[in-house]
Amino acid sequence: MRTQLGTYCQQFDGTVRPVLQDLDQCLAALDHAADDTPGKALLPALRELGHQLTALCDKVQEQQAYVLIFGPLKSGKSTLMNAIAGAYVSEVSSLPAYPCLVFVRAGKQREYVVTCHDGATRRYGEAAQLHDDIQRAHAQLADAIRAAEQRDVTFDPHEHLPSAIRRVDVHVPDSELKQTGAVLVDTPGLYTRMRFGYDRMTRDFRNAAACAIFVVKSDTLFLEQVFAEFHQLLDLFSRIFLVVNVDSHKRDVGPDGTLVPSLEQSRPEEVLRAFEQLAMSAPLLRASQEGRVRMYPVDLLQAASVALKKSAAQKSAQPNTAADKAPIGFQAFQQDLGDFLASSEYLSAFLRDSLQRAEALLRETSAHVAGGDVVRLERRITDVEARQRWIDQEQQRLTTALGLDWSEAFARGLRDVDAEIERSARDHGAKLLRSLGASIDTWFLSSHSLEWLVQGQWTPLVREYREAVHQAGMRAFEQCTAQANAGLDLPDGVDDLAHRAGVDLRRLRVDALTSLGAIGWPAHAKVPVDVRKIPVKKGVVDHLAFRSLDKVRERLFGAFDKPDVKIPGKDKAKHLGDPGRLHLHQCVAQFRADLLPQTTGLLGEFFHRRFLETASSLLRERLAAYGPRLATERLELDAEHARLTAVAAPLRRLRAECVGMEPKLAALESQFVRDVDAYAAAEQAKDVVLQPQKGPAPRAARAPNATAPSKPQQGNKQPGTRSS
Repeated sequence: MRTQLGTYCQQFDGTVRPVLQDLDQCLAALDHAADDTPGKALLPALRELGHQLTALCDKVQEQQAYVLIFGPLKSGKSTLMNAIAGAYVSEVSSLPAYPCLVFVRAGKQREYVVTCHDGATRRYGEAAQLHDDIQRAHAQLADAIRAAEQRDVTFDPHEHLPSAIRRVDVHVPDSELKQTGAVLVDTPGLYTRMRFGYDRMTRDFRNAAACAIFVVKSDTLFLEQVFAEFHQLLDLFSRIFLVVNVDSHKRDVGPDGTLVPSLEQSRPEEVLRAFEQLAMSAPLLRASQEGRVRMYPVDLLQAASVALKKSAAQKSAQPNTAADKAPIGFQAFQQDLGDFLASSEYLSAFLRDSLQRAEALLRETSAHVAGGDVVRLERRITDVEARQRWIDQEQQRLTTALGLDWSEAFARGLRDVDAEIERSARDHGAKLLRSLGASIDTWFLSSHSLEWLVQGQWTPLVREYREAVHQAGMRAFEQCTAQANAGLDLPDGVDDLAHRAGVDLRRLRVDALTSLGAIGWPAHAKVPVDVRKIPVKKGVVDHLAFRSLDKVRERLFGAFDKPDVKIPGKDKAKHLGDPGRLHLHQCVAQFRADLLPQTTGLLGEFFHRRFLETASSLLRERLAAYGPRLATERLELDAEHARLTAVAAPLRRLRAECVGMEPKLAALESQFVRDVDAYAAAEQAKDVVLQPQKGPAPRAARAPNATAPSKPQQGNKQPGTRSS
């Protein structure tokens, strides 16, 4: 049977321990993740599950039997541990109020290992070093608990003080624990201000601990508060050994004033019987009758003294004397504890409970890594990946847009502007021609110079004409700009692309036009009149003086480049007449004929080619500025995706590993548990057949009389247990 147990433990550890590797990777990823990372809140819960799974794997791997020791402060727990271990381990309880578990086991050399809630460990070779460490941790824990109380929150070391000590492992050389393979687990005393309750402290051992020992002094045995949380132990453990610490040297005063042995000394079983009859709660009494709770009156100081002396004698090769025998109550307790740990009942429970515990822990782990926090993490990754794909598509759309020929997009609007300029140029050209002609008639009636006509009358009219046509083009431009998409016929999706890029198409059209500056009109906006070609008539004096026509023109108009001589109306009629008037009208008509294409050409150049080039260039420039923003966001998304995936990937592996554990654990159960159960059933049946009818009563009915070792050990001892 033990060989089969060893095979089971090896296979169990090989099956379950790999989960711890995935769990450690999850913890490392969550520990390094930013506080706002979805799933970060899982860290305390997964860290706690990691502790519990590690404890379970270690227990099964080393075939350890965890024996948890409970009891009030100063009840004798450490003394009992000295007696069981046969070695001095009392220094582990230097600060019993600290809420951590102390594991005492056999080891090659004395060593103390401190493990914190965040997984950090510290090793010491001296008890004084451990004492100093716990003392520092005690002060930090007290401050953290007070701070939590001030915030009116329930203190949780995983959340509020991860550096708090979770457990202390004590390795003791040359102890009795090496023979039994038992690991003693010392718990903080009851009624300490910083306890977290039995249920919380022992969560590592649900379905994993072999049994529990409850130590209570005989002086406090009848106090109700001592057993206030005992029912939790009944829920957690199938076997509880109730050790009542009695003082075998205690004396009472007799009627005659002499000191006589107390009831504790003379008849300790009567103390237990009175407790059973008068003070034992109904659940405790029921458990006692079922044999789940067994009571032993033991002088623990004497038991520990005998055990330590025996150990010292063995080390020094000195013979042990008969006077150094352990108290009968302790012998009974030790025998029953050893029988239980070596029984097929315990082996069956060991296999079944370890599998149930593994299933429960893995199920809880799977629930955490598939819960809301991880769902939010996966949803965030999905959102990031969708955004990454969109950025890639947007960059492709931007590249395509930057390569477009924008002339087609602007064509309709430019045609509208050109058409309005043509129309305005024609309409205002006719008006200009009439105004210029009217000014000629006015000039002939006046005494003004030709310079006055050309510069003072015609030039302003020409400027007004150009400005009128220009304003008509501006109005058409503004009307086009006010249309949807700023009058641009953009390819599908480009208008949305421009909007996302922050490009205001209307603003862009205005900026492009503004950047062109002024229109490049000719320097002289005047009707070209060549004085030398104006027909003039010579007067009598001109003929007599033999003056040439140019001389006559010069005397009439003044210098050819500045004809500013005032000419009376009668002289204009005399020297110019209708031929001169007609010539000026011809000059105006020719100028007007040339002015229209010149004006429309310059405005077309301004509103069409120059604007198109500038607007296209500006549009590409502003769209191109979108590229670095997309690239920056893509890099940020890549970093965030890597950061989130670093957390999600180990969580995914852990989830898959937990799901894959179910059939593996079922296979282990099928392979081992059924055979062990069958063996235990056969052994029980054999025990029933061989049990003599007149044998002692079952232990469950004799719990108060457990002080008589011959009865409890022989009455329920299972044949073959020691050799199994």
